[in-house]
Amino acid sequence: MSYHMYVSNSGSTFLSHFLMDESTGALKAQPDIDMGGAPGALATDSRQRWLFACLRSQKEFVTYAIDRSAGGLRRLSGVPAGSAPYIYVDDTDGYLLATYYGEGAVSVHGIDAVGNLSAKPLQWIETDAHAHSIQTDRSNRFAYVPHTMPANAIYQFRFDSRSGKLTANEPPFVQPDTPEGPRHFVFHPTKDLCYSVNEDGCTVSAHHVAADKGTLKSFQVISTLPPDTDMEGMSTAEIRMTHDGNHLYASNRGHNTLAHYRVAADGSLELAGRYETEAVPRFFEIDPTGRFVYSAGQNTGRLVSYRIGDDGVLAKLATYDVGEGPLWIQFVQQV
Repeated sequence: MSYHMYVSNSGSTFLSHFLMDESTGALKAQPDIDMGGAPGALATDSRQRWLFACLRSQKEFVTYAIDRSAGGLRRLSGVPAGSAPYIYVDDTDGYLLATYYGEGAVSVHGIDAVGNLSAKPLQWIETDAHAHSIQTDRSNRFAYVPHTMPANAIYQFRFDSRSGKLTANEPPFVQPDTPEGPRHFVFHPTKDLCYSVNEDGCTVSAHHVAADKGTLKSFQVISTLPPDTDMEGMSTAEIRMTHDGNHLYASNRGHNTLAHYRVAADGSLELAGRYETEAVPRFFEIDPTGRFVYSAGQNTGRLVSYRIGDDGVLAKLATYDVGEGPLWIQFVQQV
């Protein structure tokens, strides 16, 4: 079995396209896919019929039909968008949620039966500066929006999957006690736990999730960097958890490493190691099999692959050329 891997290149106007061998993690380069503009965040519906892309240079959300055999993309439609750094399809495949870093807002677009987005947002909500990402929880009833500094908060919403409506939860946001700047986050696959990577503090925060209320409560903050590191030029970017929930990784820009944590039974984190990666690892991803990690270097235009060991340790496999400023990785199963 193989997977198509698409890498959006924010400094180019194309997606890098690879075929991934699920047994070895090796990538075979395919022809680049012209997007007609600089691509940013990517997302698919659960059945992987459509790829949604934010064309950052065009300020447009575009829907593409996916040829899951050859991996080609056919443009279906596009709608205006702001400077959205993050897009997310809810569990019903009915709505595209987005955040807007510059505008300090979130939006909801409807997705129709053939993958087209509503011409205008069904909802536009102003939050605060530097709204960075959005996801719903495992129940699809609550949504969260981290904001880096100066807002330094995670906004909490109730989400109605029948209408696509977001409403402020109570309280409407939570804030770290110190200037951490939450950026992206992941949920534990089986437990009511959430972990945020904090851009400004170079830390990871562990949160309990109140499943019935959808509210977060932090119980641990742990550094991604070695002690006494000079913080000048340092920031974090991405966070991922292994499919079994036993290991967590976070990327360090500037230090240019992936930090690795073991996850205890109570959800607390213990540093297990750090692994060198390409310069400025803005994005990395675990493949659908859960056995490999791929980390993109924003400043090098290269992608490095690792095998995940039974102990969560990453073993470097190979390095591949992509476009300029790689920003996002999306997998689609080949059929």
